[in-house]
Amino acid sequence: MTHSNRNFILAYVLLVALPLFGLAGILRSGRNLSAPMSVGGLWKISANPDQLAAFPCGKSLLAPNAAFTISQSGKAFTLNLPNSALSSTSGSIEGNTISATLIPSTVAAKETGCGDHSIALTATVDTKASPRTLQGTLRVQNCPGCAAIEFRGIREEQAKAKETH
Repeated sequence: MTHSNRNFILAYVLLVALPLFGLAGILRSGRNLSAPMSVGGLWKISANPDQLAAFPCGKSLLAPNAAFTISQSGKAFTLNLPNSALSSTSGSIEGNTISATLIPSTVAAKETGCGDHSIALTATVDTKASPRTLQGTLRVQNCPGCAAIEFRGIREEQAKAKETH
């Protein structure tokens, strides 16, 4: 075997065979991975008006026909409440549960009586419903006297969401 043939075989092994074996190993190890559930889109939400009246930030948080938008990337998401006293926030997905911490904007904290308390959002998504629904609670953190409120949401179907843009 000549020196140039040996170099060719060595280059072939290093540049072709090893990457193919590496790719096969990666594909085999990723076989058991599954994508998190999809929660992205526009969600229409509602809550008991009596509970909202007593809840800090309740009137501005879940006004009639309130909605929020979720932009998802893997297990993380960004929740945006348009025209709200709360700023956009990020959250996480674990199984079929979503959780996020909502923080009042500086101006809204003074105007709505929210104070500087953050609000914990936790909800369970019904992945079998079509369109998807969620049911959850909002709790004011570090406020033992504040009661949690329950809310429900329904995700707007993708076709309807595209028509409104």
